[in-house]
Order: sequence, then C-alpha cells, then structure tokens
Amino acid sequence: GVALAAWLVLGALVELAARARLGRGAVGESFRRLRNLPRADWGKALAHAGLGLTILGIACVTAWSIEDIRVAKVGESFPVGRYTLRLDGIEATRGPNYTAETATITALRDGREIAVLRPEKRFYAVQAMATTEAAIDRGLSRDLYVALGDPQATGGWAVRTYVKPFANWIWIGALVMALGGVISLTDRRYRVGAPARRAAPPGAVPAE
Repeated sequence: GVALAAWLVLGALVELAARARLGRGAVGESFRRLRNLPRADWGKALAHAGLGLTILGIACVTAWSIEDIRVAKVGESFPVGRYTLRLDGIEATRGPNYTAETATITALRDGREIAVLRPEKRFYAVQAMATTEAAIDRGLSRDLYVALGDPQATGGWAVRTYVKPFANWIWIGALVMALGGVISLTDRRYRVGAPARRAAPPGAVPAE
C-alpha cells in the first residue's frame, strides 16, 4: 500500500515534469512552461496525488494501528505503543440532559506531556440509555483515541485506547482529489470550448 501510494504521488510529479520538459533548456524557461500548463493537467496530477495520499492513510491505519483494552486504577500509568497514559481521576459531571462519569487521562511521550484527554461514560435518564464519548487527540501523523468503559467489581475502570497512524491522511487525500477535480473544471477549454453550430444546408426552409 505504501509503495502504491508513493508510485501514484511520484508518478504525478514526474508527469508534470515531463509535460513541462523540466531540465531541458534554461531553468526559467522550464518553470515558465510548467506555469503555463493547462489547468486540466494540474488537476489530473493533484487528483492522482490525492489518491496516493488516501491509499497511504488506509495502508498505515490497516497495518500499524494499535488497540489496547485494560483495567486501570486512578493514579496508574500504562504503556500503549510509544505512549504512556496515566489515569489521573474520575469525576461525576452533569450535562443538559445526562449525567456522566468523566475521566482525566494524561498522554505522555518520552516523559513529556502531549495531551490531556477527557473521555466520558454518559447516561441519558429519559431514554434510559448509556453511551461512550471517546476523547481524541488528533495529529498529522496519528490520532489517539481513548474511551472510558464500565467500573470493575475488583476496582478500576475499563479503558480502551486506539492509536491510528496517518488516519487524517485519508481525508487529506480526499480533499486533494476534490481540489484536483475543481481545478480541472476551471480549464479554459471546458469553459469556452462550446461546439460551433452546424451551418444550415442550402435551400432549407426555416420552420414556421
């Protein structure tokens, strides 16, 4: 998947360079040809590069995701991949139409605090329904999800942790593909190239 993503992104760049004949002649002339390429060429390159970024995100999430489910007590630290999470406390909170148990979990990497996450276990009295609200720390290279489970009879709380590498690249790639499509549609050939009307045959009588 990573190799396919690299092939798509690099292939799009190489095609642009070939169309502009980069490296042939003066540098300024090469960049002038690159700047004057039709917008459809730029759009096609962006769309292919965006597809590569999406494939990269899917491949990384599929291959290198980390999932950890355990029982943690207040004050306890536990490792998840390259991170260390510490359950600092559980407090009862109240929302507009629910009550909740809210955890405070500190995420550290190499001993340095990188995020404070507050997942919730909510209960809606009217619907008699319990829900789990995960806390998310988003980043360009990974997403860190933490969800609070039920209290355990032996003490502590169930804590679920997920590390999703390059998850946001899936959406970045989709946006790049959409941008490529928009740029292609702004190409002058599509805006102005209306077909000419055929000339009427000699002797034709206009309709009444």
